[in-house]
Amino acid sequence: MQERADGVKLAHLMILFAVFVAVGVLAGMVSLNKLHDTVTIEAGEPIPDVSRFIRDENITGDFVTDPNTVDMNVPGVYNIEVRVGGRTYKSTLEITDTIAPLARPVDRTVPSGRVLKAGDFVTDIVDSTEVSVSFANEPDFKRIGIQEIAVLLEDQGGNITEQNALLTVLEDNEPPRIIGAHDQTVYIGDRVSYRRDVSVTDNMDEHVKLDIISSAVNLKKEGSYPVIYTAADVSGNTTVKTVTFTVAQKTEDYVDKEELNPLLDEVLKDIISEDMTQLEKARAIYNWTKHQIGYVNYPDMGDWVSAAYQGIKNRRGDCFIYYSTAQALLTRADIENQRIAKTGGGHYWNLVNLGDGWYHFDTTPRRGGGDFFMLTDVELEKYSEKHNNSHVWDRTKYPATPTE
Repeated sequence: MQERADGVKLAHLMILFAVFVAVGVLAGMVSLNKLHDTVTIEAGEPIPDVSRFIRDENITGDFVTDPNTVDMNVPGVYNIEVRVGGRTYKSTLEITDTIAPLARPVDRTVPSGRVLKAGDFVTDIVDSTEVSVSFANEPDFKRIGIQEIAVLLEDQGGNITEQNALLTVLEDNEPPRIIGAHDQTVYIGDRVSYRRDVSVTDNMDEHVKLDIISSAVNLKKEGSYPVIYTAADVSGNTTVKTVTFTVAQKTEDYVDKEELNPLLDEVLKDIISEDMTQLEKARAIYNWTKHQIGYVNYPDMGDWVSAAYQGIKNRRGDCFIYYSTAQALLTRADIENQRIAKTGGGHYWNLVNLGDGWYHFDTTPRRGGGDFFMLTDVELEKYSEKHNNSHVWDRTKYPATPTE
């Protein structure tokens, strides 16, 4: 009997133990289920409120994980902890990307040989994640004509949008123009910049490469040396211009820019003001140079800086001094200009660009009279024909003026 009673007690104890275990497991399950296993949002949405993680809308909680550490624009699965009723529970935040990118196609026109990136054919890209842009098929940037370009936009979620744009490739057979490279005199002991005042223009290519070979010049020895300027556009058209740099000993008439600049500033202070247009400033410089310097024959001066100094200081000189003085004043006033020389020699004048093309600018007084301020090629040629070919120049060496 005793053994039977003991067996009954043991059975009761085992039942009670099973009940306690079951209650504990149930309690644990209840505690695990206070949060949703996963909360899913679309990339780019704001940080979800903590209530979205809690199963029971009547229960409140607080984030243990700082949600600000999660980039809502990056797809992925992130662990999130929330404190509810004094206990911490775990959930996951899944950021998905199911929306394809948006963009606006852009048609492009380029000279033959100019290579563009896929991103150059689209603009205004809209997506919550980073977007890569690529060509569906690589375009042929050397084939003249119009091509349809397919551009693929792929976001981090793998969503792809295709945009179609037009690529127009233009034939370009016109070589660049090298402006401002001309024969000049430099002096032993001076620093020489072969690129200063030299520029390149092209009918289609805005990024023409200019190479300069000046290795033949010996700045320690008198002599005449070649300097070679080479400009090549993206289509392969090339211009080569060779000029002569004459290296000489400094004479008592030598002037450097540090001596010239104060004189230029003094003149400009009296004739121009900040409220003037570029055209008004250029006209003021033209008038001053033409009327304040008296024409006399002058010893040959290969150095325009010294010539400009003589023009302002002594107020007399020949066409080289007129040209040099105008160049110095224009350059100091930030007006783009370059020298132009008569074919065969004997006369110099300026070309000026005020933003709408190059025009002739000749300040030297002439017996036949005339105003040579901002003239076109046609206007100057008409004068030259009537006045013993006063202005004849190599058209291939200088930019053409506008036709009007």
